[in-house]
Amino acid sequence: MGLLVEYSLAEGQSEAQTAALQDLVSGLKAEGVEGFSYTGYATEDPTRFIGVLEFEDDAGKQRFLDSRAFAAYRDGARPRFTAPPKTTPISRVASTLD
Repeated sequence: MGLLVEYSLAEGQSEAQTAALQDLVSGLKAEGVEGFSYTGYATEDPTRFIGVLEFEDDAGKQRFLDSRAFAAYRDGARPRFTAPPKTTPISRVASTLD
């Protein structure tokens, strides 16, 4: 179970989004929150970023949502975005990680 997250940024917010995503990941690691993975990607378009979350189960998803790191990221996100992030449920069907 996972989520594809598409971020639409305001002009000039690429560096701020990069820093915010790096802080999110650092914060999640520091908290020791487990049961999921998160990877953030920049695209060639500086106003478009993508995140991929994979959860071991519903409890892992809830731990992510309840984490202090995600709360801090979410609370500071509004000025960077032109719209709320678009989320699409995804399911892994093949991966080199397995």
